[in-house]
Amino acid sequence: MQSHFWSRIGRVLPVIGLAVLLGGQAVRAEDQPKTWTLDSNNWQLGKDLLPEVVLNRVKNGEYYYKVVEIDPEKFKQNYSKKFWEASEANAGKYDIDAPTCGLKDVKTGKMPDFYFGYPFPTIDPKDPQAACKMAWNFTAANQMGNGQGATFTLNGIDSSGEFKRIKLFLHINSFLGRSAGPIPNPENLRDTSLSTALEPQDVDGFGGLGKRINDWTSQDESWLYVPATRRVRRVNAATRSDPVAGLDIFGDDVNCYAGKVEYYKWKLIGEGKVLAPVLSPYPLPQKKVTETRSEVDIPYFKGAYETPGAKGAPWLIVENMSMIPRPVWILEGQSEDPYYNFGKVIMYMDKDMYRIYWKLVHNRAGEYFYNAMCAYHWSKSADGTFTTVTPNMVVGVNDKTNRAAIGGRYSSQFIETHFDDDYFTLHHLTHMSD
Repeated sequence: MQSHFWSRIGRVLPVIGLAVLLGGQAVRAEDQPKTWTLDSNNWQLGKDLLPEVVLNRVKNGEYYYKVVEIDPEKFKQNYSKKFWEASEANAGKYDIDAPTCGLKDVKTGKMPDFYFGYPFPTIDPKDPQAACKMAWNFTAANQMGNGQGATFTLNGIDSSGEFKRIKLFLHINSFLGRSAGPIPNPENLRDTSLSTALEPQDVDGFGGLGKRINDWTSQDESWLYVPATRRVRRVNAATRSDPVAGLDIFGDDVNCYAGKVEYYKWKLIGEGKVLAPVLSPYPLPQKKVTETRSEVDIPYFKGAYETPGAKGAPWLIVENMSMIPRPVWILEGQSEDPYYNFGKVIMYMDKDMYRIYWKLVHNRAGEYFYNAMCAYHWSKSADGTFTTVTPNMVVGVNDKTNRAAIGGRYSSQFIETHFDDDYFTLHHLTHMSD
């Protein structure tokens, strides 16, 4: 079980209400957006705003949501001016390698060594490569935060409440798409990750290291460290589609997709609106703690199972989550890897922010069985020049077994622009539990 857990988490890229601070300033009463509650009494208002399997749980009283109406233009400023300007400047610089869905520099015909901002600031939905371009914009938004890290939990939940809890940390570092600019990249990586289990005792010290090569065809490189044997072994990247530690959550659930863009065949199948789960529609303040590191304090997403007297499904988030209506592209992704357990995956991706908020997962026989809700927060530096978006919760629900798992929900994160050169290495992995 433990090795299965770490073969997923080692490759995973990083895992408020209205009285929050906006850029260090209190939100004025007149600026507070309109809010309302979607529940079983008015569930019809959620039609075409939620996947049908989720809306059905609203209809029968298992789910209810606080909906926050926001100014779409104001929401776009959750990304920095620098990011938007870089995105506009990227127009015409990049294309798609059709056989692989890889990003291609128009001048060289190869994968770029670095980019910042959306590679494709405008996308024609009629373009045969539209879905691949959207997936690359999604990746670019993931990478703008440079390096990040947090300690969090995975909680398995059924109708009786929590049945399993695992505590771990995950640290990541991006080489492409960084707001802070390029850094030395001798291994030609897109990003790398390091993770370690902290609780319970039987998994304490298990660690994972993952590296994503910056090319169109290679598989991710992943290693598992087992402290009892003090040995490291390679693990298969396709295990991102296996359950993590027997829970109803998967390695590919962070950001609602954690694999290489090239792993999926992407197809644009529609567009619409959804209710997007967020900690706050406004950025949280970053606090500078060293020359290279900032920290962000984050209110906790509290579940019904943790709240005496709370109504709804045990895994329903009942505190600090808001739903904001957002325009989305509806994409289908499907892997051709025979070891990848998912069939088609339907994803709802923000048209402006390129966040995936919901996904519906089918098995390889084509049968739907699972959905994931992916929540985010934005944060901003004191001078407003640097912003980033971070996944901070996934709620995975297996509709076949009526069980769920919640991942994330950390109370703080750090943002790091310069990790030590030997941090994301096998040597460090094997010595973390010394």
